[in-house]
Amino acid sequence: MKTSYKRKFICLMLSIFLLAALSVSALAAEPGSAFLTGSDVRANANVEGILFAAGYHVEQTSTSEYAFLAGETVRFDGAAVNDIFAAGYDVTINGEVARDVYAAGNSVRIGGTVGRKLFVSGSTVQISGQIGGDVYINAERIEITPSAVIGGTLRYNSSAVLSAESQVWEREEVYEDETEPQPTPAQKLGSKALDRALSFAGAVALAFVLLWLTPLWGTLDKKYSGAPFAKYAKAFGIGFAVLVGVPVAFIILLITRIGLRLAFVLLMLYIAALLASPVVLGFFLGKLFWRDLCKRRACFAAELPIGIAIWAILTSIPVVSFAVNFVSAPLGLGVVTLLLGRGRKKPCTQPVEPLPLPETPVQDAPAENAEQPEA
Repeated sequence: MKTSYKRKFICLMLSIFLLAALSVSALAAEPGSAFLTGSDVRANANVEGILFAAGYHVEQTSTSEYAFLAGETVRFDGAAVNDIFAAGYDVTINGEVARDVYAAGNSVRIGGTVGRKLFVSGSTVQISGQIGGDVYINAERIEITPSAVIGGTLRYNSSAVLSAESQVWEREEVYEDETEPQPTPAQKLGSKALDRALSFAGAVALAFVLLWLTPLWGTLDKKYSGAPFAKYAKAFGIGFAVLVGVPVAFIILLITRIGLRLAFVLLMLYIAALLASPVVLGFFLGKLFWRDLCKRRACFAAELPIGIAIWAILTSIPVVSFAVNFVSAPLGLGVVTLLLGRGRKKPCTQPVEPLPLPETPVQDAPAENAEQPEA
């Protein structure tokens, strides 16, 4: 095995768990499938389908067709009709798996029965169970206890320290680690400059898309032109509350079946606002530079790229970047929240003047010198 197994395995695990996370609302509604989340998750009931469990401590003692387990500590003592996917800091597999096992973590222990192949990636891997097929391991330390039975070939990376019995050495295959050349200082500088340039171009593109499709910048210009510092501080405070409160609301909605769809919509809006927050700060910086310092007339097409360029330069300075990033996210979230939270316009409360009444015609008075009729 010439290529590194670790990279492929990690990509596979991330893809599987991402697919599972995006399909939570659909799978939770299907009969026979179950989705469990929380701090301490224990799956004791049999599931005639797919089991998804995520939390700080996850333990399964039941039977399921497939199992996707993720947490700080993951323990599997049940049975799987097909495959198991487990990821965490401390992973223990002691149950019975009819087909394949995919496990990743800092410490992984396999003490159960695996019908076919075993794929493991971690810092320390211990195998004491029975594996029916081949074993693929990428780790720093590997321990094969005397009670372990491997029906196929053991494949592991050459940098690992292996401790095993003699019968294991007869059917072992070592593959070389894939080493990447270290970049030179010039390459590092060029890569960093390219990242900054791409980040600047993406922010400018987003700013101009918002300029062409929405009246956002005109609204902000009217709302914050000549505004006192207290108005910016209010937006920062509201944005900081949103920055902290939305993840908490997402978790609360996630654990309820009714709020699953709303939770993911809220998360996508939250991420979009975070991505747009540096552009909002760039608008204020460009306005300050273009109008106040250069004494030019308002021009969004010039102010936006100039302000975003100032933001990109400030974020490149090690000490200043922390302060700029700390301000940009809450300020942008607060500004967007205040714009979205604007209520309807209040009805006109000015007194309405009554319409004038039509004038009545007045008859002309008889003239004094008019001749009197004869008697």
